Amino acid sequence: MKTIVLDTSIVETNIKNNKVIKKESWKEIYAGPLSYRMEGCDQILIADGTKTLNYDKKSKKGVLKWTNPLASPVLELKSQVDDIYKYGNYKLVGSENLDGIDTNVIKVETEIKKSKVKVRIKTDTYWIDKKTNFIVKHEELNGDVKRIVTYNIDFNTLVNKDDLKPNLPEDVYVYNTFDNMYIFNSIEDAKKASDFDLIIPDKLPTGLKFFNAWKYKKDPNPSNPYNHSIQLCYYNEDYTKVVYIEEFKKGDKILIKISTNFVHGELKPTIDDLKSKYRNIDITLSESSVY
Repeated sequence: MKTIVLDTSIVETNIKNNKVIKKESWKEIYAGPLSYRMEGCDQILIADGTKTLNYDKKSKKGVLKWTNPLASPVLELKSQVDDIYKYGNYKLVGSENLDGIDTNVIKVETEIKKSKVKVRIKTDTYWIDKKTNFIVKHEELNGDVKRIVTYNIDFNTLVNKDDLKPNLPEDVYVYNTFDNMYIFNSIEDAKKASDFDLIIPDKLPTGLKFFNAWKYKKDPNPSNPYNHSIQLCYYNEDYTKVVYIEEFKKGDKILIKISTNFVHGELKPTIDDLKSKYRNIDITLSESSVY
């Protein structure tokens, strides 16, 4: 089976004393947005199309949960490059050959407010493969910390299907979140399972489609907020962009938490539209977590 293999190494250094703060590496075998295996120093993550196993090597415990395509580093890299060109205040500062790969060198400077009067500049430099448009090196300078990430990508690797399997010790404890939740593959089914009217957004960023919805099974504790909640998941066609809309019913009010890896300005039309149609809702917006 042809797939993508991504080897990544990360080194963080204090530039004042040149001391290494952090050093790690991980490898991903990517056979598609819903099928991949990633292994690092402390963690193994395996997606098989319908579910994802997250295994912690130190505790020797795993968690089985719904598949999140964005947990794939390959897709995260692709999304990152798209965002640099689309949103970043970037400068093309030159080109460089890195180990036989012709790259464009892109620099992005971001203001980080430490207080009302103090501002720190974070500088990101990316070496982007001219042929594949993937990042092969990323250097981040943030205060006294320099972080260098290098990516070695092979797009034509032949791997055995067994290479995508967990291959974990036999005595591993795995917590199965599916025991405590329902998964719905249509909005209609999600509506039937909810004890309040779902708020379905009409104005989402272009290209997003409904992926699935999930709902926790009822907890005997009546005060558990997840007894009256449901989450709708939307992805674009290549699974590089996501919007999660989580709704909670609290009395007569609906609380909505939107998690996304879009630049937040792109969600403004969605939020403004929801607020104009539903008066009794509170909306918060946060970064999405790939795990």
